[in-house]
Amino acid sequence: MIRILFFVPYPELKEKVVNVISRHPDSSRLSVTTELTRVDKTPMVDPKEYDIVIARGYTAIRVRKLYPELPIVELSMSGYDIVHALAECREKYKPQRVAICGFFTELYEVQEIARMFGCEAEVYQTQNYRQLIQILIKAKEIGCQAVIGGYFIQQAAEDLKIPSSIIRLGEDNINRAVNEAVHTMDLMRAERQRAESYRTIINSSKEGILHVGRDGIIHVYNHVAREFADEIPVLNHPLQESFPFLVKSCQQVLKTGMESIDEIYRIPGKEITVACSFIPVVVHGQVTGVVINLSDITRIQRLEGQIRRKLSDKGLCAKYTFQDIIHEDFSIERTIQTAKRYAMTESNIILVGETGTGKELFAQSIHNASTRSNGPFVAVNCAALPENLLESELFGYVEGAFTGTHKGGKMGLFEQAHNGTLFLDEISEISLSVQTKLLRALQEREVRRIGDDKVISVNVRIISATNRNLNDLVEKGRFRRDLLYRLDVLRIFVPPLRSRGKDVKLLFLHFLQKYQGGKEPCVNPKAFSLLYHYPFQGNVRELANIAERVGALGKEIISCDDLEQALYPPDVDSAIAERTAQDRNPRIKMSAGKEKDLIRKALQNCGGNRTQAAQLLGWDRTTLWRKMKKYPGLYPGE
Repeated sequence: MIRILFFVPYPELKEKVVNVISRHPDSSRLSVTTELTRVDKTPMVDPKEYDIVIARGYTAIRVRKLYPELPIVELSMSGYDIVHALAECREKYKPQRVAICGFFTELYEVQEIARMFGCEAEVYQTQNYRQLIQILIKAKEIGCQAVIGGYFIQQAAEDLKIPSSIIRLGEDNINRAVNEAVHTMDLMRAERQRAESYRTIINSSKEGILHVGRDGIIHVYNHVAREFADEIPVLNHPLQESFPFLVKSCQQVLKTGMESIDEIYRIPGKEITVACSFIPVVVHGQVTGVVINLSDITRIQRLEGQIRRKLSDKGLCAKYTFQDIIHEDFSIERTIQTAKRYAMTESNIILVGETGTGKELFAQSIHNASTRSNGPFVAVNCAALPENLLESELFGYVEGAFTGTHKGGKMGLFEQAHNGTLFLDEISEISLSVQTKLLRALQEREVRRIGDDKVISVNVRIISATNRNLNDLVEKGRFRRDLLYRLDVLRIFVPPLRSRGKDVKLLFLHFLQKYQGGKEPCVNPKAFSLLYHYPFQGNVRELANIAERVGALGKEIISCDDLEQALYPPDVDSAIAERTAQDRNPRIKMSAGKEKDLIRKALQNCGGNRTQAAQLLGWDRTTLWRKMKKYPGLYPGE
């Protein structure tokens, strides 16, 4: 809707305005208010209620001065209006000389038109209605016998006893004024929309934006740029006042017309480092100004980390904390306390322990207790990938680096772990060639994708894990000593399950409850002695498997036999040993095919001599000793 305020100087014109608006093609878009007013009594206007004003002569001039924010369309007279007024005046008063007065622009060939009606014409223009009385008196003195002008002039002429005729406006004039008002408002709204779009674009940018003219004055800025300046005015002020550190580069771009990209500045007094780009504004081959972009490097780094995490569909979150480590034993509690202290540092950590002790659980807990907890946690099992695949996983590759690459290339795990933690499990299994590249990444804190010619800076903490003695591997030439020094800064030994005392029972009940659907487990107390004497070479992982095996039985009460079957299920080597022993000594009769009975009978037949018993069973002495440790009390006569 276009809200138009239409000032009319005489009543007849108001009716014409109503008629024109009713027939106008854009009438549905128009809301027109008409005000009858004299030039000396222009009413007060609320600019918020109207979009545009249509007025004539001095009324238009006065409204423009009083309300400069309101656009004005001047209702102008046409040559036909003058001719019509002259004809009426000549016919009515028969004057020989006529005065044409008003607040109009230059009138051309009026004298020639007047002569066509058999009279002379004097034209008087004024910009002030207070001058009209003196003008009319002067016109009368020089012999003007009639006056032609507006409604106010007619009233003044009547007071001076001078015949007068009104220059009446036709509907064409009104229609032209309305068309101009509609066109003006459409253009203004389009321009406002465009300006608001530019303003929104500039202010929605996360970068600071400045536009500086050739005179060094800031003509445009956004709120981000304002934050980089001191508490002084920015708009329409010299760049030197608000951003003195940018002046030299800005002047250089104004002089050369060459853009300057990513210059680094530290803003004095604000402890902020920004990257600045200077782009020349060229109009008709001339540099008219410079657009300056200012980017907070800290924000860029934070955003980079967020982008890296979003671009990766891998698991980049550490799920576990130290509270998830179920324990009562002092040895594991001491290990946890050490890990908590190490977590607060930025040093690389190596976790040493047998397989299945929970090294990744510790790695995730360390990450979540560190200052990098809001960053990604990226884990990779180095033994699970062949050498060439491990390299591409760690460092990434560009498109076309080798056959089978993804379109656009692939981000490596180092990049994904930026500002977070990279967990390298089974680090001992990395080949020497990958070790070399890994060492460089740790030393330089930068990686190069396979097939790329540029490096990418990364900020990654390394937590590695191994179940092998890396020093032995170094002595054998299978692990780089310098890499070991980089990885083995802080060492944490994760104790095996067999040295954690009653944690075995605690963990077993925890896993059993989990595999029984949360139901409280019921276990024969005597069965726990089997757990305490079991070696658990697979540690907690093996214990979890045994608990799952027991839970799968679905029994209300877990007996000793149930747990024994889970701990010592029949296996191929036991069956072979049983048959071998029976072939060598038919006196050995197996009971239920159990390995424990087999060993007991062999020891009884050999009088407790373990060497002979091992020979009888077809085993070596070490194998017999290892198996006897599983069963307490395997001696003759017991």
